[in-house]
Amino acid sequence: MIILYYGEFFMKYYVLAELREDHENLMNSNTVYNDYVSRKSMNDLVVACCQNGYCCKFLGGTNELKNFINISKNIEDCIFINYNYGTPARFKRGQSPIFLESINAKYSGSDPLTSLIVNDKAFSKKIIKEKINVPKSLLLFSEKDVNTVTLDVLNYPVIVKPNSEGSSLGIDEDSYCNSEILAKDKALDLLKIFSPILIEEYIPGFEVTVWLIGNKDNYKLIQPLVISVDDKFYFQNKIFTANDKANHTRKYSLPDAIFPNYIIEKIITSSKTVFEELGMRDYGRIDFRIYDDTIYFIEANALPIFSQTSEIGEIVKLCGISYNELCNKMIESITERLMSKTD
Repeated sequence: MIILYYGEFFMKYYVLAELREDHENLMNSNTVYNDYVSRKSMNDLVVACCQNGYCCKFLGGTNELKNFINISKNIEDCIFINYNYGTPARFKRGQSPIFLESINAKYSGSDPLTSLIVNDKAFSKKIIKEKINVPKSLLLFSEKDVNTVTLDVLNYPVIVKPNSEGSSLGIDEDSYCNSEILAKDKALDLLKIFSPILIEEYIPGFEVTVWLIGNKDNYKLIQPLVISVDDKFYFQNKIFTANDKANHTRKYSLPDAIFPNYIIEKIITSSKTVFEELGMRDYGRIDFRIYDDTIYFIEANALPIFSQTSEIGEIVKLCGISYNELCNKMIESITERLMSKTD
């Protein structure tokens, strides 16, 4: 049993999350799909924490957190594992960390500012572009922008997508556009639901996603995974849609058999750079495209799903490390950052 004290308190861990099953199904299928975490993934996380010796319970989402705070007289002995994406709203990923900051709670993951910056694809690229290559892009906020902004400054093809959505929401096969006319048509279509819209030059090449657990100077995991579809690793015109995500069409491989060591080291270094420059904490995922040995930063996720059916599950299978061990690495990173003394 792991006994964790903060001053005089025995620490208790509470997992926060709005659950996928409690929100609208955004796909035309029997399986509920949206950008929230599943009930099973959070139950698995709680079980793994308990098996690792932590006192851990699932608390719930935004309303449950508020009720808990109203009832609890003291939260000094609480650490909140924040997987709460917030209730549906444009800037929902800032809701939970803002509230947790306001009550001076100890919580996992990135702070409110970083959570919002990372969820803004265009703004995060502005921060990173001095350190790592990024695709050229434009932001469109309204139908007026579509009709007045000159899109011929971009090289085609481009991808047209929501700027601040996760889980590939809003991305379908028509998001890949070979001309300005097609790009404007798709932007007008998306602006009926999302704003702003990002139009970004398409980078052919290898798709790499990197999971990080830890913090600056104390990373416990930095694991790149190379994505393939139908045994193809190099993509000339493939984009990853919400349908791909929902149906798990992507496969994952370790980079060792695909890239030379210097590229792998460059991927790892670039991942650290993005994580630290954006101010991310405890855990995160970074997505890159690699073209002709050049690494392009595509986007980051400060709250990637920690589940056995996500990239975490692939790391378990490919790296010979158990799900419980990965969970323990995450909880250790959170606790080490938050607690000034552990006995």
